[in-house]
Amino acid sequence: MADRKNFPLPDLTHGPTAPLWQAAARQEFALPRCQSCGRFDWYPRGECRQCHGRDIAWTPLSGRATLFSWAVVKRALHKPLAPIASYVSAIVLIDEDRLTRFVTRLIDCDPASLHIGMPVEVRFADIGYPALETGIIAPLFAPNMTD
Repeated sequence: MADRKNFPLPDLTHGPTAPLWQAAARQEFALPRCQSCGRFDWYPRGECRQCHGRDIAWTPLSGRATLFSWAVVKRALHKPLAPIASYVSAIVLIDEDRLTRFVTRLIDCDPASLHIGMPVEVRFADIGYPALETGIIAPLFAPNMTD
C-alpha cells in the first residue's frame, strides 16, 4: 500500500459538498436538486442555474449513468496522485437528469472497452482505490454489466 500522507483528500466539511461525502459514507449517491424547477444543481452553488431558486435539497439517486467522456491518465501530472495511476477520469450523465454531468473516476474497467453512451453505475470505494486506503468513501463509477 502506498503512503496516504501526500494524497490529495477532499475537505469533508466544506459546506457545498459535505452532503455528497456524507451520502457516500452511507453508500448512497445524492446530488442537490432545485425544489422549484426539479433540475439538479451540480456543482452546488446554493442557487439553481435554471430558475435561480434557492430551495435546494439533496436527493438520493439511482447511481445509474451514461459515459459522456473520459481520459486515461497513465502518468499523474500531480505527483501526489501517482499511487492510483494509471486511472480513468470520466464525465458521466446521471440517468435522472441527462443534463447533469458528474466528474468521477471509472474503476474496474478495461479502458479499451469504453465508449460514449456506455451504461455505468456508482460504486462506493475508498477514494484511493485500488492502491491506497484513505478511509474516505467516494462515489466512483464502473461499467454496468447488467445492461
